[in-house]
Amino acid sequence: MAIDNPSDLFLYELSGMYDAERKSNHLVGEMLNQAEHSPLAQILRAQQQQGQQKIQNIETCFAMMEMEPAEVPCATLDGMRAEFQAFTGQRPSIEAMEIYAVDAETKLAHYGIAGYRGLIDKALLMGEMQCAQILQTNLVQKQENAGTFERISHELGQRVAMSV
Repeated sequence: MAIDNPSDLFLYELSGMYDAERKSNHLVGEMLNQAEHSPLAQILRAQQQQGQQKIQNIETCFAMMEMEPAEVPCATLDGMRAEFQAFTGQRPSIEAMEIYAVDAETKLAHYGIAGYRGLIDKALLMGEMQCAQILQTNLVQKQENAGTFERISHELGQRVAMSV
């Protein structure tokens, strides 16, 4: 894919976010498999459903622009998945898995926040108002997720500190 203008850059970055959301949803599924008997499982299931909606939102943006996503692999998510696989190879306890999953979800949310902010700005500058609104929906969900997982992280940290 040649990137010759700001529109090409937008499509490139949107394609990268599309890959990131798909890989993120897969990673959440893997974490859910490791923590399915945890109280966190319900939250992870909700994240998977929300992730599916974010993927569909991005697909809607592509459809509105009459474009197809390019193959732009998200190395950040590839790295997070490799870290997760290395972590699970250590046979962590359910408690450690919960903490890891919460921290990973927080990282995913903040990565998405940064990405969506840039995409929304570019969409607005290009006059793609509907796409910007759709991406704004994804941004708001990411911001809410960050707050939720930061709160859960604090609560887990308190619980662990009390048990020591």
